[in-house]
Amino acid sequence: PSLKYKILSHGLHLSRNQNKNILTMAPNSTMTDDQPICVSDSFHFASFWTDSSANLAGMDRGSSSGDDDSISGAGVVINTRNGAGRRSRNPSFGSDVDSLAPMNEQPVLKPFTVANPDRVKLKFYSNVLGDNSTFIHYGKWDGLDTDQPGAYGRASEAMTDYMYKLSMGLLPHRAESNDFNYVDLGSGTGASAIHLAAKHSLTVSSATCINVCHEQNVNAIERAAELNVSDKINVVDASFDETPCPSNHYDLAFSQDAYIHAVSKEKAFAEAYRVTKPGGAFVFCDLVCGNDPDLTVQELAQFAERNRINDWLNPNQIVKTCNEVGWADVTFVDLSTDLRISFQLMLKKVTFVLEHGDTGTSSSRVLLMNYRDSICRRITQIERGVFKWGVCHARKPVCMDMAVKPPVPFVKTNHLIIDTHEEDETRKVESEKNVVVIDILKKMNKDTIDALPSTVELLITMSAGLDHIDLNACKAKGIIVKNSGRDALTSHVVQYCLSFIIIGLRDALNQLSVPFPSSGWNLNWNCEGKPLTSSTIAIIGLGLISKSLVEEIRKIAPDARIIYNTRTRDIDFESKHKLEYFSDVKELARLCDVLVPMCALNKQTEHIISKDVIAQLQPHAGFINMARGKVVDTDALTEALETKAIKYAILDTTYPEPLPSTHTLWSLDNCFIFPHYATNTMSVREALVNEIEPIIADHYGLGHSDERRKAEEKALRYDLAVAHRLAAQYGMDMLVRNHISARHRTGCLITPGRKMWGKITPDDLVYSSSNVTAGVIHDAVYSARPDIKALIRLHTPAATAISCLEEGFQPITQDDAYFYGKVATYDWGGLSDDASEGPLISAAVKAVEGCNTLLIHNHGFVCFGPSVRHAWVLAYYFEKCCEIQLRVMQSGGKLRRPKKAVMQK
Repeated sequence: PSLKYKILSHGLHLSRNQNKNILTMAPNSTMTDDQPICVSDSFHFASFWTDSSANLAGMDRGSSSGDDDSISGAGVVINTRNGAGRRSRNPSFGSDVDSLAPMNEQPVLKPFTVANPDRVKLKFYSNVLGDNSTFIHYGKWDGLDTDQPGAYGRASEAMTDYMYKLSMGLLPHRAESNDFNYVDLGSGTGASAIHLAAKHSLTVSSATCINVCHEQNVNAIERAAELNVSDKINVVDASFDETPCPSNHYDLAFSQDAYIHAVSKEKAFAEAYRVTKPGGAFVFCDLVCGNDPDLTVQELAQFAERNRINDWLNPNQIVKTCNEVGWADVTFVDLSTDLRISFQLMLKKVTFVLEHGDTGTSSSRVLLMNYRDSICRRITQIERGVFKWGVCHARKPVCMDMAVKPPVPFVKTNHLIIDTHEEDETRKVESEKNVVVIDILKKMNKDTIDALPSTVELLITMSAGLDHIDLNACKAKGIIVKNSGRDALTSHVVQYCLSFIIIGLRDALNQLSVPFPSSGWNLNWNCEGKPLTSSTIAIIGLGLISKSLVEEIRKIAPDARIIYNTRTRDIDFESKHKLEYFSDVKELARLCDVLVPMCALNKQTEHIISKDVIAQLQPHAGFINMARGKVVDTDALTEALETKAIKYAILDTTYPEPLPSTHTLWSLDNCFIFPHYATNTMSVREALVNEIEPIIADHYGLGHSDERRKAEEKALRYDLAVAHRLAAQYGMDMLVRNHISARHRTGCLITPGRKMWGKITPDDLVYSSSNVTAGVIHDAVYSARPDIKALIRLHTPAATAISCLEEGFQPITQDDAYFYGKVATYDWGGLSDDASEGPLISAAVKAVEGCNTLLIHNHGFVCFGPSVRHAWVLAYYFEKCCEIQLRVMQSGGKLRRPKKAVMQK
């Protein structure tokens, strides 16, 4: 591979001697003052500086040149901005004292000029280490053998994997997403981003590479194309401390061995903060100043100046600076032991080349000898703690605006949530609102929502209802609306409503103040009430509260008749709880003993209890309103109660609310009005406030609990076990062969192998199957289709027979429409135990847009979809469709094909 370099001015011309791999440098008369040149090879020579008065042939810095060995692992960023203020550290490098000084007082350190032009001709990384890798970073050596060929490149790759795993640990809620978006700041050759995009193609949807070196960026684009990840890699020529990236855009800000070149760490860290989403993560590795108490200030300062390092901070100062620009949970992990191994391997390689290799020119040999000596010094300096290497990771906090006074004090326990009304003098960044908290009295119309800052993406209301919020305006602005205290509100409303249903049916409210008869009492006295067990309850709406009400009714009255109306039927719930659906609300009213609207208030439900509906209620029927007052026509209800057309009404809400004191309903003895009282307990008020923080933490992944992940995995294991048993029950299995899988987080649960499908339990599912072909086929399909969540691979008789036909699957029936234009094909090449077959399978799936089935010739088939249930049903129907195709072929009759337009509907 060619030498990577970037000319940041037009002052020098670089050319290569192709035979001897030599860079030659010649002056150019057009060069002007303050123009830098950055020459960067793929490993250690970070940069060299010259100005217009320099004679390249005669450059010499005397004795200092012998110790001028760069310690960076990537290309340099030269920043020559003049006149701007910057953060500058006090000369006591090992301390935490800092100061703010203008740049003209603290000039930017620039890399030294080159004493010997032959220095830049060394292609150290390729010629000495011999890895031929595009990775140019220090490595993580856990479990790696340094004697193996290519060890340095694998260690660098392992470091990238380590940092990605660390990032996913910080962002567990994004670990299984298919739209993970991150930025690599100071990306160099782009090797890390390309590697992660290829390895985690199901998760990483986009990686933006920010790098100043145009040559490296061109190489990154070419390499991304070679690995077919160009659609995921966006390469931008820019500096990491001033990017063109939008604010609050990335899940992760990522950087490897680049910030050592920053003129101002504060500015660089602040830019990373700006482009990261609220709740996002910041993970970077780099060389840092040592903070060993035995080190002298002079030694640290001399090291920084000789290596031309600006803003040379120790780990404590790195953490402090991150905190100051807004980052939270900042942690530095010392990996200096791995750095020492890296330098030891360099020393071993250089020594070997000097003793046994062809070093080329004498100047190259001198250069290698100088470099060997420099590496020895570096190893000693690592051992003494002059500099360190490690990973720093942090989270971007979420800023919450409590727009109303909460009913009980809000107690914040998660330090990643910042209340915008609280002052924090240690933060130098202004808080941006990400979350707004309101109550039911805070009206959020379109104008109010449009006026919210663009950074707001979550609106939490301390209420069960949402009619005080313009939901369409929120959707248009990309704001998600959540209710706090939902469980407490639901249980209170359900208990309250159920008590009124029973009291209403028993006519208990009319018995208030009725004395027990002093004489003449008998078993028939005052027994017009009706029990819940033999009543017909009509419910309008089937949301969370309605479903909970149904469940509570079934606990105490399993034989009661429950009829309902809703815009969207839930067949499973309807069947489980023996509900009867009516599309006509008037028919629903005619049949019931009590009518209970439990629907949300919107344009469709306003006055859903109309005069016509009320007219259908029987004289013995009652009406209970737990929804909003406006769902009922108040005038029509008043008339029905006045004329005794219905027996009673219990109203927890009215329209208007409050109901005027002169309204007729107050005077009616069969109307019982309560002051919107269903949720009036301190328990609910506490839940409304206490659940604000968990909602924010769940939305942004700020919590450290894995309860949700455990619940998701438990449900997925159950579905997979059921799928295996159903396949066995319907004769679709092949003893212990074939496999079903489902994606979960960063892996997938799959058939264990060596167990009969009819006996598989949820605990049997594994993350790595003993069937080697499973990993190849499943990984390939998932890689091609990041949107799918489950797949099933079978060798059922009919489908396997169809896979052996030249004409393959032919959609000829109604059920075949599921698969019309959605069946991809792949030529079976024997046992799928070679990972190289994966890309071929992926290409076959990608070739048919929106496909749901892969027919493998002479082998079997794979069906896939958004869930285990979906994939299993597709597999069942595909087998049935293949059976029908075979029967039609056996008939020998002339085939009648359905019209294309019909099949495409």
